[in-house]
Amino acid sequence: MSSRPTRPAQPGAPLAPLLDYRPALVGGQGVGRYVRELAAALASTDGVDLRLFGPTRQRVPRSAPPGARLFAPRLPSKALTALVGATGLGVERLLGGGDVVHHTQYRRLPTGRPEVAMIHDLVFLDSDRYVSPRVARRMSAFVREAARRCAVLLTPSEAVADEVAERLEVDRSRVRATHLGVDHALRMVADGTVAARLSAEVERDGPFLFTAARIETRKNLEVILRALERLGPDAPRWKVAGVPGEGAEAFEMALAASPVSDRVERLGHVSEGALRAHLDACSAFVLVPHDEGFGLAPLEAMAVGCPAISSDVPVVREVCGGGADLVAPGDDEALAAAILRALEASGKSASSREDAAGRSRLAVDHASRFTWAGTAAQTLAAYRFAARDGA
Repeated sequence: MSSRPTRPAQPGAPLAPLLDYRPALVGGQGVGRYVRELAAALASTDGVDLRLFGPTRQRVPRSAPPGARLFAPRLPSKALTALVGATGLGVERLLGGGDVVHHTQYRRLPTGRPEVAMIHDLVFLDSDRYVSPRVARRMSAFVREAARRCAVLLTPSEAVADEVAERLEVDRSRVRATHLGVDHALRMVADGTVAARLSAEVERDGPFLFTAARIETRKNLEVILRALERLGPDAPRWKVAGVPGEGAEAFEMALAASPVSDRVERLGHVSEGALRAHLDACSAFVLVPHDEGFGLAPLEAMAVGCPAISSDVPVVREVCGGGADLVAPGDDEALAAAILRALEASGKSASSREDAAGRSRLAVDHASRFTWAGTAAQTLAAYRFAARDGA
């Protein structure tokens, strides 16, 4: 541990941000994806001396992007941060200093440097609809403290930025939307074995829909089930990838009682190669959540040319533009109609294939605007503002 005091970056010196890297080590998608891709983009940027805080007791690979410093001992992170906080020292001392500390999850790292926090959404604020009461209280307390302490609050979309400014009573100039990237989806290589199996299945059993999401109340998977029930004998198969989360029991009960349960296949966790193979083979990616902070999953589908059906809510409208077929989260009738449109577009007639190809090109073009290099540039501007304003 360094005993030197940390100082603001000198003019011309590299900026030294410290990023809470723990989600990148223990999570594949969601926040883990955000932190991992952002760190890689920052580390490859000239004039950045990136430090990553990642202690965890979990037995996971501990690696950092080239050029970044990683502090990731196999230690309990909560106990370590509590100890650092109790000593009055900041976590930046564990990495030789830092100019600004970036909180990437709803837990504050003890620090004496200017602070930036990513607030992915506010669905938990004074509500336990989507998370447990205990988690809702903890996350609500964090964002309120962040509103007081942080020089800049980051959000993944303008819609969430507006909500954060209003509900946390923060000047809008201190809230910056840093859209996430989706170019990582283009690096996914389909698993050949999975792709061959899916091709044979489609030939034998017909088309299928695909969903990749945590099985939780917020993701609203039951509306997809109700839409399939409306379609009855015309319902396609539905493959669902994802691990259980808050409220998974309700979906499991609804699925067990559903007359189309034999059309639904639970996949659990899938690799990126299997994910890409399913996106390539399905007739449509379907995810109609009650709310979102960004809507990365449908944008990933769009990026690789997969038709996407998602929620007609402000965030998804902002992110997906006209590249996805959007329906109200509670409208299973409209969702059933959207599914039929997707099935028709993937049909064998030349006109349907041509129309689908045109829509796919528009969706791919729209998704290509979202890059992790762009996310890093927006984030760096926030860091520089925070380092200057909080020094």
